[in-house]
Amino acid sequence: MIRRPPSRRLAYLMASSLLAGFAADAARAQETASADVFGYEWQESSPLTLRSSIMVDDDVVRLGDLFMETLSLGDTPVARAPAPGQTISLDARFLRQVARAYRLDWEPETRLERVLVGRLSHHIAAPEITAAVAEALRDRGGHAGGLDVMFDGGEFEFVLPTNVAADIGIRNLQYDPASRRFAAMLVVPAEGPTALQRSVTGWAYETVEIPVLNRALPAGTTVQQGDLDWLSVRAERLVGNVVTDARQLIGMSTRRPLRSNQILRASDLVMTPAVRKNSLVTLALQSGAMSLSLTGKVLEDAAIGQPVRVLNVKSKKELVGVVRDAGTIEIPLVGHLTLN
Repeated sequence: MIRRPPSRRLAYLMASSLLAGFAADAARAQETASADVFGYEWQESSPLTLRSSIMVDDDVVRLGDLFMETLSLGDTPVARAPAPGQTISLDARFLRQVARAYRLDWEPETRLERVLVGRLSHHIAAPEITAAVAEALRDRGGHAGGLDVMFDGGEFEFVLPTNVAADIGIRNLQYDPASRRFAAMLVVPAEGPTALQRSVTGWAYETVEIPVLNRALPAGTTVQQGDLDWLSVRAERLVGNVVTDARQLIGMSTRRPLRSNQILRASDLVMTPAVRKNSLVTLALQSGAMSLSLTGKVLEDAAIGQPVRVLNVKSKKELVGVVRDAGTIEIPLVGHLTLN
């Protein structure tokens, strides 16, 4: 007797039946394995309250993090935590799967229900990173002053897990003084296993501290010690007659209106007048042992040490002298000067 092969429909039904059996066996095996792993068959019987947001301090989110109640399997990891300082959202579908997998008495009330998961962190701020690189460059190049460090691509910060020390190691530092270019590998932490690393390149400019005004001053204002502050600027900007010593400013008068933090030049300032136009002063004449004092009238503003034109009040004769102080003009005697 010749047997015909089964029809396609019959073959399909036989295959489906076999696959269903395999699936059932796999499910039973998985259920048994789960029971063996946890050591018991378990089901939380009391209703649970889902948290709307949580903060974790680990690489994983645990079952107990999600609910307000204490769970016997609370330490079981159920999801990967976000990166330090970041946030993820666990949606209703995922939460339902977790609840069913661990036989919890919880169901999402709406499909919009979710848990926001944040990760604790601490930072190494951009100024700290810049300062660390500048210090390493100073140690390598022997720079006595400051350095203005600029990274290609701009400033950045390191966001770290709370169990990683917030300090930076500088490795493979290279610097070319001619081009002012540098390259380095930054590692965190400075010692021990590396948690984060970043290759950086950039520019390093030498800087100096110069005195500047801490407030705007109008023309004709005398600069006092309290008007000054210090500003770090690149050395390459100090061209011409830039003022670098505060003593060059104190007691001087502004020639024109000046802004706060403006780089000041000697041409921005003039000596503060010790005598003012039309004020009365003493004209001091000295020739050997002979001295004479007269009253004079100042014809123009002048600072100490500057020449000034004055008028002899008695004779109405114009003379030229040098300002000794705020009330005295020294008149040099040349030959036989007739004052009257």
